[in-house]
Formats: sequence, structure tokens, C-alpha cells
Amino acid sequence: MPRNLVFRRRIYMQLQEALLKNYSINVESGLVPGKNQVFQSGNSLFTIEYVDGAKPEELLERQQMSAHLLQQGDRYVSRFVMAANQTYISEADGKAFILLENNFLAEPRTYKLGRKLAKFHHRARSLLHPIKECSRIGKWNEFWENRIDQLEKVWQEKVQSHPGNEFEELFVDTFPYFLALGENAIQYLVDTEIDDDPSAQDAGTVCYDRFSNLTWSGSYCIKNPFDWVFDHGCRDISEWIRQHFFDNPHTFQPGIRNFLQEYQSVQPLSRFSFRLLYARLLFPIHYYETVEELLLNPIESRRKLLEEKLQAVVDQSGDYEEFLGRFFDTAEVPAKKLQIPAIEWL
Repeated sequence: MPRNLVFRRRIYMQLQEALLKNYSINVESGLVPGKNQVFQSGNSLFTIEYVDGAKPEELLERQQMSAHLLQQGDRYVSRFVMAANQTYISEADGKAFILLENNFLAEPRTYKLGRKLAKFHHRARSLLHPIKECSRIGKWNEFWENRIDQLEKVWQEKVQSHPGNEFEELFVDTFPYFLALGENAIQYLVDTEIDDDPSAQDAGTVCYDRFSNLTWSGSYCIKNPFDWVFDHGCRDISEWIRQHFFDNPHTFQPGIRNFLQEYQSVQPLSRFSFRLLYARLLFPIHYYETVEELLLNPIESRRKLLEEKLQAVVDQSGDYEEFLGRFFDTAEVPAKKLQIPAIEWL
């Protein structure tokens, strides 16, 4: 038997033993080793989340966010399962993990995602526990500047040493444009935070790192607390809009209008929200993330896919710039009435 198969089987057996001993749960189907594992037992779906290296404060915050949303009536949120020793953390094969549980609840295929997202945000805003480790509130500026500085250093090195392949040539040629776009986003964000005061509806809520149509898709809707950050709700709105544009570059307008109308039927957006949303759309995270993965964390099996993605981002940069220039008209947002500043060069 191949060594990797023996290793996987050993992990599988140890997980089974830990689940039976600590939770009295028998694995019925679906346990496959990987980043996390999902398996079935009885009428529930269980997810194993490995937590080695995670701060206790972060884990507590994720448990508190989960418990709050469940208490608020969100049936799709994963519940932390207490082990027999009255803690949430167990161990198998020397790795610490937390067990999450979801009921089998199929998500209807025809659903108003904007409205559902607004309800999710509304429920989470009433969370009373202070969130610090998982919070991104007020940190965009710092994160964006660090991201730009890191890539600018790499870019300078590549310019001096000369590009070694087609990807590096593309990076060297295109980075100055996306650097300028990122700096514009930071300035727009800073101006927003200086000029506008957030209202009660701008309070922090539970968000996703990158929310899209796929986030709550699949045979079963699972809202996993380990996918969450605590942030302004426009984070999820802007990331959905960004992905929707790239998925539908020629027909994105109706989808964006409908999504925003659905969201605002539950929670109207303030001027501050619209400005934050626009600042996030301005920041070309889609370019930076692709370059970062290629340059800083290269995985050979993904190289071809990422190179093609980067080329597509570059090819669509003109269309995206035009989209940014017309965004408020496209979204049917009365920018002049709300006195939302425009970017002059767009």
C-alpha cells in the first residue's frame, strides 16, 4: 500500500476514534482528509476545523458570533459542539480541532441573495460581545498600505533584476497602474473617514472575507464561523459586486441593481456606507491577490490557472475602470443628491 494512502488511513482512523470518544459520534459517510472535513452522522452534517495556532480569544469570538446568530434564528449557522471533557477543542493525530454541526437544510435555489445578506447582517449587528481578534473595522487603510508596500518592494526587485518570464514581465509592466488605483482607493477611504460620521446602521457585523454567489451555494447551505470576519456590511456587498462584474462583464448592470435593491429593502445604505463600498471597489484586490499567490506563495499546480487569471484581470482593466466611473449610475444611487464625491480621472 502506498505510504500516502497508509498515512491518510491512519489519520482517518484516529479521527474516527476521537469523534467516538469525545462526542459519541459515529462517522456514517463523507470523511475525507483535507483542509477541513465534512461528514454525515444521523440527521446532521459535521465539519472538522483544525485550530492549531489559533488564539483562544479568536476561537471564543467565533463561538460567540455563532451562538448569537443561532439565537437570532439563523438555521444555517454552524454550531460549536461541546466535547465530553466540557471544552470545544479536541485532538487527533496531534492536531487540535473543533467540531461544528449543521442540520440538513437544503437552501432553495430561487432566493433573493441581497435580501438574505441584509437579514444576516441585521441579525449579527445586535451582537453584544466585543469582537477584536476577528475584527477588520477601521483596519482597511493599514491592510491596504501593507499590501501595496509589500508588492512594491517585489516590483522594484524585479525591475532591477529584469523579469525572468512572461508573468514577471506582465507584473513589471502593469503594477504601476494598479499601484495608482490602490493609492486612489486609500485616499478615498481616508477622506470618507474624515468627512462622514457613521450612523447606527453602520455598526460592525459578521461578514465574509470574499462574499460571492458561491458563498451560500451547494447542496446544503452552511454558514461556517471560520469563514467570518467582523466588519462593515458593505465589505460583503462590494465583494459580491466585484465578483459579479467579472463573472458578467457585459451584462452586470441588472444584477447589481437588483442586488442593491434587495439589500436595501431590509437595510437602507447610508452615504457613509456607499462611500466605503466604493472605496473597496476602487482597491484592486483582485489584482493584488493573484500576484501575491504567484509571487509570494507559488503552488506549481495552480501557476497556469493564476497566470491566465492575471492576464484576464489586466485585459479587463479598461472595462473595470469604465465600470467604476459609471458605478453610481449603474446602481441607481443618487450620488449628487447624497453628495458622494466622484473620482475625477474616472
